[in-house]
Amino acid sequence: MDNQNTVGVQFKAMKVLHIVLCAGVVIILSIMRYLVKQQAPVDHAQDNMAFEIIGVAVAFICMLASRFLFLTRASAAVNIPALSEKIAAYRGALILQLALLEGPAIINTIFYFLTKNDLHFFIAIGLLLFMIWARPTRLMAANLLFNSLEDRQQIYDDNLQL
Repeated sequence: MDNQNTVGVQFKAMKVLHIVLCAGVVIILSIMRYLVKQQAPVDHAQDNMAFEIIGVAVAFICMLASRFLFLTRASAAVNIPALSEKIAAYRGALILQLALLEGPAIINTIFYFLTKNDLHFFIAIGLLLFMIWARPTRLMAANLLFNSLEDRQQIYDDNLQL
């Protein structure tokens, strides 16, 4: 009974994964911020504009791509008949979305450490906020995975076996 494969267990696992990925970015950002603030102030007159362009471009492209790919992959699960496969497709789309947000956040954190430019820090904070906003919810899963209201009720039944 401890290792049941139910809807509730699947959503708890997705929520734990979401929290861990967000916490990883928070820890990395905090460490880099601490390290940068411990160093002597840097004159930003010789900033490398290439880092700024790359940081902004990667963040923007990955942010758009993450949402687009999440909605595309999760919406494709409407045609899958089995609930377990629908939830697996939603989980895969969620992991892809979070990975596409986490990558540029870490890249901008590294750029922040290298250049000491606060722009990269705030880009990473913005991507972290998008990661937090992209948390797995049953409402989103129900809207993306099902067409009828009766079928959507399956997502809210914690004890439903997959």
